[in-house]
Amino acid sequence: MNVKEMAEEFLACPECKGNLAYKASNGREILICGNCAVYYEVKDGIPVLLIEEAKKIGETDLNLNEFHD
Repeated sequence: MNVKEMAEEFLACPECKGNLAYKASNGREILICGNCAVYYEVKDGIPVLLIEEAKKIGETDLNLNEFHD
């Protein structure tokens, strides 16, 4: 099972317990929580779902337009 499938079926935001959206670009994978306006990195195929590791959307150099489902 890949990260996208896990996000759709099992994974939830550790903060609000809402759904996570999987996005990928140039080998980089992230999981986005629209409720909290944060994203979580996926490192070596493992989602890092630690609240303290969440990054605020808009406060980093991440361009979400480069990512796709």
